[in-house]
Amino acid sequence: QWVTNHADAHGQAKKNQPLLWMVIVGFIAYVFSLCRMVTVEYTSSILVQLGILNSDFFDSMIRIPLHAPIHWIYSVLMDVRGGHSPNSYSYKVYEDMTLQFVVFMMTCVFVFFLLWVLTNVCKVFKSCCMFPWEMKWWGRLVISFDNLTYWVWFWTSFFWIGFNIYLAVSPAQFHFNNVGMMTFMVVATFLNYALIVTNSMRFSIMESVDANEIAFLSMDNIWRANQLFFMVGPIQGFSVFTGTRNFLYYLMYGQDIGGWAGGDLTQVSIMIVKYWTSMIIVTSCLCWIYLFASHPTADEYQSRRPGCIIFSFIAMDVLHPCVYLWTLGNNLSNEEVSKMHFSAKICSTRWWKKFWSDMLLNECTTNIFRYVAPVYNFMLPILVFYNSYFGVSAGFTLVAVGAGH
Repeated sequence: QWVTNHADAHGQAKKNQPLLWMVIVGFIAYVFSLCRMVTVEYTSSILVQLGILNSDFFDSMIRIPLHAPIHWIYSVLMDVRGGHSPNSYSYKVYEDMTLQFVVFMMTCVFVFFLLWVLTNVCKVFKSCCMFPWEMKWWGRLVISFDNLTYWVWFWTSFFWIGFNIYLAVSPAQFHFNNVGMMTFMVVATFLNYALIVTNSMRFSIMESVDANEIAFLSMDNIWRANQLFFMVGPIQGFSVFTGTRNFLYYLMYGQDIGGWAGGDLTQVSIMIVKYWTSMIIVTSCLCWIYLFASHPTADEYQSRRPGCIIFSFIAMDVLHPCVYLWTLGNNLSNEEVSKMHFSAKICSTRWWKKFWSDMLLNECTTNIFRYVAPVYNFMLPILVFYNSYFGVSAGFTLVAVGAGH
């Protein structure tokens, strides 16, 4: 309805529709620039290619002054590494890579600066201007954009689970420096937890009241956030599939789609999460079994073991809700258990549900699982320094799933 301009929006919400389209176009342009950065070799800004900046001005102010610090950084890293090796790339490759990244970041900063200037200029004409005149207005538009498009990213949990399964069953080869990847992961971990600390401080001094939000974060929130990332993917995928199908029925046949006709939606969601989390846990165990049963070589074992370890951490995150959903509604009392013989217990589904519920859903075990996610987020950089095969999977999983994602 929003895309076709038939949404039931009034007042300021109606006026924000073209501005939301501007945010969408800006996001698409940002994604395009990222793709361009990793696929095209260049050392000049796209603003120069578009004619917004003069080429000579860009070279004199940015490209030439950056040569000296880039060369110095390269020399320091080479001293740490012990000089060139037969597999080392030439200095020109590293200089171009670094310069390309710096130019990309400076271009993003420059575009943001132009947006800030334009926004403040519009403050003078705010009585007759529909363009945002405060940066917090852009913040609200970005939040609205996220609320409208969050379902587009439902596939990310499937990707990370599939990627770790692939690394656990298939030997992989990556070429990077352990220290560099460890540094990247330390910085990512620091930024993630800095976000948590700053939000907690805002809550503690009651600034969240002025911002009309509740931002209390604790270890429970970190744990629940990790669980949520891996649990909601199938539900969102089911919603996208069902919504698309119903819309096509309405579009082609004029069918009324005003109500839900697929049974109890709550039970459907519970079943999806129950079997999805069970699949993750069982697959994690099968990855370890396959690792040892396939008799890998020493190099293959070192390559595949990190995928098994990281996937096991993912399984530990979803173990608690999985057990809860499978044991939900079990009413076997302790008195009934005391009257049951051993053979009756082994053959009783109710007894097994109570056994696993008592084993895993108690306060002690819950507290252990609660701190697993923060602990392994801090341990991943150390594991990368110990074994480089942790780098790719652990690094990008940390960015996608880590605290504050």
